[in-house]
Amino acid sequence: MTEKRSYLDTPGHLAFLTVVAFWAAASSGSPLYVRVLAGVSAACTAVHLAVLLVRRRRDRRTVAGGS
Repeated sequence: MTEKRSYLDTPGHLAFLTVVAFWAAASSGSPLYVRVLAGVSAACTAVHLAVLLVRRRRDRRTVAGGS
C-alpha cells in the first residue's frame, strides 16, 4: 500500500516558501534579525528544493532505464 504524501514536501510548496522567505528578507520594513532569519530560511528552502528535484529526476531516470 502506498503512503499518502503531504503537500508540504511538494516542489510547488517549497518554491512558494522560498519566494516568501526571499520577499521577507528583501523587505526594508522588517527588522534586521527578521531579514537575516528569512534569508537563511530562504537559502535552506532553496537548497532543499534543489535536492528534492534532483532526487526526483534521478528516480525517474532509474525507473525509465530499468524497464
